[in-house]
Amino acid sequence: MLLGTTNSKWRSGQACLLCCLLFFAPLTSVAQNLVPNPSFELRDTCPYSIGFQEGDRPLFWYSWLNSPEYLNACAGILQSIDTLVSVPQNGWTFQYAWEGDAYVGVYAYDAVLGDYREYVGTELLQPLVIGCTYQLRFRINTANNGNYWLAGGSTACNNVGMLFTTRTNAWSGISGPDFPYTNFAHLRTIVPVADTAAWTVVEGTFVADSAYSHLVLGNFFPDSLTTAFQVGDTEPWYGITFYLIDGVEVIPLGIGCNGVGIQDAESIVPQIQWSGGTILVQWNEEVFRAEVLDGLGRVLVNGTFTGSTMELAKPASAGLYYLRVQGREQQHVVKFVVR
Repeated sequence: MLLGTTNSKWRSGQACLLCCLLFFAPLTSVAQNLVPNPSFELRDTCPYSIGFQEGDRPLFWYSWLNSPEYLNACAGILQSIDTLVSVPQNGWTFQYAWEGDAYVGVYAYDAVLGDYREYVGTELLQPLVIGCTYQLRFRINTANNGNYWLAGGSTACNNVGMLFTTRTNAWSGISGPDFPYTNFAHLRTIVPVADTAAWTVVEGTFVADSAYSHLVLGNFFPDSLTTAFQVGDTEPWYGITFYLIDGVEVIPLGIGCNGVGIQDAESIVPQIQWSGGTILVQWNEEVFRAEVLDGLGRVLVNGTFTGSTMELAKPASAGLYYLRVQGREQQHVVKFVVR
């Protein structure tokens, strides 16, 4: 079910530091996103080439067919000689991430090659529970105005979706097993998404009929069952539909489903303190992401950290803020007030 659109998240530079009074209040999380690294921010290295090659993909995600793209702003900073995989400008498009600095991209339709697809997939943090209801959500954007591909007209198509499976099809190298069309998706776009400016939210709910352990994203229908059309009248037109994907969510809704409403006694929460004008976080995660959001949910400062300690600049202006830290299997949100 396709429900609506959201503009790309507001971005800002680092804020100036002021001496403030602060108050922390932990928020109890009643539902956990079962998707690891849902915005593709966690990485082992900065992407250095096109395709989901080893060492060139977001942590916990793999190609399930052909060569999807991993795009991250670090590529333009650390590897300025290759802007094909950077953010916001890359070989496929000019687009800021919906959240953070990264997203992935997949072929969803190709009028020239015919029935060519690319899929990205991951193992869920926990298998789905049969009979439980889940909120499904991801964001997509139609690629356009790349600095190498799609410099002319792009194409929009329907059927871009999320599919659950009980086994993996992950490629560890540049090739792997085929992933045949299923002609089915647990969530998909019914009409072609043609917005090249804003991120479009694709969301819905479903009741698990199996203990699915993996999810995969892409177009699982052949060209004969897919509707596609050119976006705009810019020439040349390549007949390629390439979608960016960000913010993937699978959230249990029922009490007792995947731990919803049950306190995890073994969970080790981050230790948060102040050092001058800096927020210090200590956690037992090897790699984790942290970000500060304002009261409207806009990301002000963010970063990915390797090791058990990180620091972020605190907001300059008075108001209500949230600090969110996310590892592979846990996410914690802390509310604080700057006075």
